[in-house]
Amino acid sequence: MRYLVNRPVNIFGDFDRVLNNLFEDNQNLKGKNPAVDIIENKDAYILELDLPGFSEKDVEVKVEDNKLKIASVHVQEEDKNEEKKEEIQYLVKERNHSVFSRNFILPKDADRESISGSFKNGVLTVSISKTPAKQPRSIKIKAA
Repeated sequence: MRYLVNRPVNIFGDFDRVLNNLFEDNQNLKGKNPAVDIIENKDAYILELDLPGFSEKDVEVKVEDNKLKIASVHVQEEDKNEEKKEEIQYLVKERNHSVFSRNFILPKDADRESISGSFKNGVLTVSISKTPAKQPRSIKIKAA
């Protein structure tokens, strides 16, 4: 268990804590910045974000100018119904809400009108189609 109260006295305690914190997986940072994979294929760009504990109702995807913004405010059920809350004494409460915002600059060939998203098993998938590449065209020159 992480929250131990009685620890033996250690003269190197502060140094050990600093080293442990460097190598620990900080869950609070993960909540604010979900992990993302960005895939490019010949037809589209695909973003996959890990959002465990979220639903499609908790996530907002917006396009403004050349930026794609994925954000959310997620509140636990017991926090939504505060008037029904009983007197609960928490020893540790870390799961009350998660807020995150990720911004991505869209490439020039991204079709901003055909962005779609789906949510399955805690993974948000955003698909951005590419606009077809403009082909050079020949111009006929007429004799004067």
